Amino acid sequence: MGYWSATYLLRNGQNPYSPELMEATQQTQAQSELDVTIMAWNPPFLFVFLLPLAWLPFTTAKFIWLIINIFLILTAGLMLAHLYLPSNSVRLKLIFLIFAISFPQVLSGIYMGQVIFLVFWGLVACMALIKKGQWFWAGAVLIFTTIKPHMAILSVIYLLIYMAYQRQYKGWVGLLIAGVTCMFVLFAYRSNWIYDLIGESAIAPVNWATPTIGGLLSYLGISESARYLIILLLPLPFFLAGHPTKISMECSVALLTLITVPTTFFGWSYDQTMLLIPIAQVFGWIIRSKRQMLKSLTIIGITCALAINYYQRLLTINEVYYVWVPLFWWLMFGLTWYGFSSTGNDHA
Repeated sequence: MGYWSATYLLRNGQNPYSPELMEATQQTQAQSELDVTIMAWNPPFLFVFLLPLAWLPFTTAKFIWLIINIFLILTAGLMLAHLYLPSNSVRLKLIFLIFAISFPQVLSGIYMGQVIFLVFWGLVACMALIKKGQWFWAGAVLIFTTIKPHMAILSVIYLLIYMAYQRQYKGWVGLLIAGVTCMFVLFAYRSNWIYDLIGESAIAPVNWATPTIGGLLSYLGISESARYLIILLLPLPFFLAGHPTKISMECSVALLTLITVPTTFFGWSYDQTMLLIPIAQVFGWIIRSKRQMLKSLTIIGITCALAINYYQRLLTINEVYYVWVPLFWWLMFGLTWYGFSSTGNDHA
């Protein structure tokens, strides 16, 4: 409702960040019966991507967005399977697709009509296009990550540096053209959109207690500084991009995404959909590992963690307590990396 209402306002040349206009739109156009107004605090490029839906009635747009989200998950899942899993096993790819669509964070995001799937799809599509040598389009699809840049910041920095090291500046050009196109559309619909964005940054709440390390420490009253932990990690993409023969692009993006999810400024439990990227890497290592005991223990651990995650979702507990999910996948990532590399394999 929040995303559609904001896009509807932009379509009509109005401020998508105005609480008063959002409230009026949700009551008259979406027939909201809620006691609160649902705002969309995302950067304005999101509204450009959703503009076609703003020409439809809210109920129709909501159904189409559901179909789009499912399509994004399935296609991104297929691309991840191609990137990380053995190419000759259709059964394994099907298992991963079933896992992806049934991942609790994915299901909650689909139910709530979230936009994290655009960020997820854009990041995965970029890697897939790079593998095909389509550098211009690889850069262009990164524009989708701008709607929630904090959820992909380390990986996007890495990919842009990786393009530069490979002397494939067409990727940068693709992202630049995509960004300019979005700004052109914004100016066409509302010339004051920059002022709207500045005003939004002044009123948007920033003290959410979300399932990140910083969010948990803030919620417990221990520290507010940990919210900015990810700033200390900004040199990491530069380091990884400088050693592509030791750690592959796919492994680097998986690692950086895994690090980003619990250390970013804020991120809700459905934003943990991004974890499917490192999870695909974990699946690939499990399949290729020759340590049967480690493989069995890892599979048991993942099964138990999923069961706990589903149970936690049914209890509808405080969002901040989902911080354990990315930390669990940190453990799985480390164990499977060790189990794979200790058998004489590398990650290039």
